[in-house]
Amino acid sequence: MKNNQIIISSLLAVSFALGCWFIGKGFSRKPGNEYVSVTGMAEESFSSDLVQFTGNFSEKCSEIKEAYQAIKSQAAVVKKYFISKGVKADEISMSTLSIDKEFDWVSGENGYGRNVFSGYKASQAVYIKSIRIDAIEAITRESMELIEQGIEFSAGSPEYYFTKLSDLKLNLIEKASQDAKARATKISGAAGDQIGVLKKANLGVFQITGENACEDEYSWGGAFNTSSRNKKARITVSASYSTK
Repeated sequence: MKNNQIIISSLLAVSFALGCWFIGKGFSRKPGNEYVSVTGMAEESFSSDLVQFTGNFSEKCSEIKEAYQAIKSQAAVVKKYFISKGVKADEISMSTLSIDKEFDWVSGENGYGRNVFSGYKASQAVYIKSIRIDAIEAITRESMELIEQGIEFSAGSPEYYFTKLSDLKLNLIEKASQDAKARATKISGAAGDQIGVLKKANLGVFQITGENACEDEYSWGGAFNTSSRNKKARITVSASYSTK
């Protein structure tokens, strides 16, 4: 009986000691297993170096051959017009010509209606792409003069692009990464620690907005402004560093 009590007491003592050890391990700080997560950000303003303008013209005829010949003739007039204004020939391109059947809805006396064939509509688009932004802007503002030549012409707004976007993106990634590291160092230093190695990093969405365009919004899929000549690029980097 006495031996059994000794055994039981010993087991209880061992269990208590093990319990204390596990509790102590659970609350202890393991060097190298602690980490700090931060998000770095970088942005830069830049000016577009390429402009693209799109204009559309069309003609409607009763016969498909007439529609084709009419739009072909108009394409030559449109190209000649822009060249006369100072656009270079290699800055102009044309889309594929398209011809569609058109119908008019005609109501009957009994309340029913039907579609009646009204002709063929041929249409084509002209594209002007150039690095001479100021010159092209001035020319396209006058493009509605083509209407005076009997052409049903509609002009779109110029779109602005940047040809060195890849270099800009790499530069911003580097700056955002440096910003993330600086933030991690600041946070760890305030807690009396130092940052160690980089555990993981995730690149945020590349955003391009108009520099002063209040209507532009950042989005999960990424914003890509083409309506503003002057833009702002922004990117974030989420990083986790070990602490020591």
